[in-house]
Amino acid sequence: MRIITIILLCISSTLFSQTKNDSILVIENQEKIEILNKQFNELAKKYEYQIKVNDQTLNSISNQIGATSFNLSIFAFLFGILAIILGIYVTWVERKIIKIRSQNESLLEQTITTKNEVVEINELIQKDINGLFIKIKREETISILNRLCKVPDDIHNVATQLFSRELLKEDYATLRKAYLILTKESDIERLNLNRIKTTYYLLFFQQFLDLVIKDEILEAEMTQRFSQGIRGANANDIIKSTEDFTKGIIDLGFQSKEKQINEFLKSIANSEFKSFEKIYEIFYNSLKERDDKFKFFEIILDIKSLRIPKSNFGKLLIKGYGKEELSKSEKNAIVKTEEIILEIELEQKKIKEAKEKKEKEAREKKEAESKKIEE
Repeated sequence: MRIITIILLCISSTLFSQTKNDSILVIENQEKIEILNKQFNELAKKYEYQIKVNDQTLNSISNQIGATSFNLSIFAFLFGILAIILGIYVTWVERKIIKIRSQNESLLEQTITTKNEVVEINELIQKDINGLFIKIKREETISILNRLCKVPDDIHNVATQLFSRELLKEDYATLRKAYLILTKESDIERLNLNRIKTTYYLLFFQQFLDLVIKDEILEAEMTQRFSQGIRGANANDIIKSTEDFTKGIIDLGFQSKEKQINEFLKSIANSEFKSFEKIYEIFYNSLKERDDKFKFFEIILDIKSLRIPKSNFGKLLIKGYGKEELSKSEKNAIVKTEEIILEIELEQKKIKEAKEKKEKEAREKKEAESKKIEE
């Protein structure tokens, strides 16, 4: 019993002691909790303050970055404009430099050319004065032809100079241009215009007949004027013109130029050159093929005005092929030639007899008148 009582007392004492201690701990814990709450509140205030400070700092940094970005944009824009202006300026300077360089090169070439010309002229003066004269004459010819393009009716003042010179093929285009300008003029009297055109025809005939024959615009008009060209030509002129004419019709195909051939030969037959053998030899020798020579003979018309040219060309056929074996058409050509020759001889004989008869009658009449006077 005693032992139980002691145990109960011990337990009670322990519980009391424990309760007292718990109370003390509760008080201490409350104090700590208050301290911690106070510290927590202070920390929360500091945290809020720090957040505000950070926000302000970020806003400030953001504003600085925005301002910097704006400044950089403006700078980039200005730099771009400056770069464009600089590029344009550099391009302009480059082009100007290239232009100046080109001009300098051109001037250098002109200087070198002038120097070479001076050297050549000096050498010509010292070594070949005749060559220098020809060169000066050629420059004068070019100047005359160019003047005709401006004043085509001035041909009368320069015709003598052009007739006395051997013009080059390249001069044909200039002379042709002057002539075509002339034909468009309406303020020139018809008589004067015909006279001026005749001078041009003579120049074309003597200098460029092969080119005129190939000219679609001038060929028909020139064909009608062959007689004028032949009347104004001397022996050397007619030889050159015949060579040019022959070359022109052969280049084009002589069989397609029957009209031109007959007009040319008809004009020859009516001139002082109708018996000039050199003319027919030029036609004959220019036709390389035997068959072409006989075809050319056939192209010449069988009319009275062309008997002399046809017989003279036929004589060359007889001389060249008369002793060879001939085809039927070739024999016909030879026979035709002999017939024409015989006709011409008989005509000439009749003319001669008529002339002699007329002269005899005139003598007899004169003698009879003399006897009457004596009586």
